[in-house]
Amino acid sequence: MNDSYLFFDIECANCFNGEGKMCSFGYVLTDGSFTVLDSQDIVMNPQAEFDWYLFSPKNRCPLAYSKEYFRSQRTFENWYKPIKELLTAPYRRIIGFSSSNDVNFVITACKRYGLPLINFAAYDAEPMLNNANGERKGLEAWAEYYHVDTSELRAHRSCDDAMMTMLVVKALCGAQNTGIGTLLEKNRGTLLSVEKAEAQMIERKRRNEIMGKIEELYGKKNRQPHSIVLGGELYSIGFKMKGDIDEAYRIARLVYDNGGMLSKRLKGTGTLILADDEIRPDARSDRSIKAISKSDFCSLVGK
Repeated sequence: MNDSYLFFDIECANCFNGEGKMCSFGYVLTDGSFTVLDSQDIVMNPQAEFDWYLFSPKNRCPLAYSKEYFRSQRTFENWYKPIKELLTAPYRRIIGFSSSNDVNFVITACKRYGLPLINFAAYDAEPMLNNANGERKGLEAWAEYYHVDTSELRAHRSCDDAMMTMLVVKALCGAQNTGIGTLLEKNRGTLLSVEKAEAQMIERKRRNEIMGKIEELYGKKNRQPHSIVLGGELYSIGFKMKGDIDEAYRIARLVYDNGGMLSKRLKGTGTLILADDEIRPDARSDRSIKAISKSDFCSLVGK
């Protein structure tokens, strides 16, 4: 049986607290020659407030429908079965633009309504286009770059954004003289499964919680430190150090527990704690702000 290709896009009423409240699921289904087999904009009631900016005059690309129209539609749980069938059909390959967001929106919607997660994976056309051309652009900019006719498409109407994604991917295949199947095989690194996306969401939440603990220490003086070896001086943790959020929190606690004060950023004076491989003689031209390696800092406080 031949593969079919589902290009999809999702719009949300808001993404407050990092969770998208889905209000439309649009798709374009094609065969391997980009012949359109089906297309629909599944509009739904998000059962949530709309971000004020979506309908603001300052927003050049508002949502495609009114709040009242969205709220008059059925909810995600009523559309769960047909959306699941679209995403899990045999020999179905799924493509979005910045699709990691859309995969997360599906996960969030399932969890909001207490429904089993839909097990699918989606390719992301955004890095495909960026890597192929050596520059970063948004979907509409790529459509303009490839001279795709979008005159009858409306931005932020999910099925139209899905159509635009399909047309741009088709143009990319033409530019590379390759079929869509081959293009996707070359870009397997962009494939994101629900399982992997959910793990990333859990890790992101954990990182945010630990980062919150670090931020609680900013500007805070320990009245009963374990030691006063840091003498009340200001310290800040370098950006690269925060790549390992657990280690960053450990260092932040060492600053606090040893009589130092943690600062989000240094202005004028203080010491910047850097990863060991970041330290070099010419690391800073501003001598009022010192730099110390993580290893030397740990030695300083006896850890």
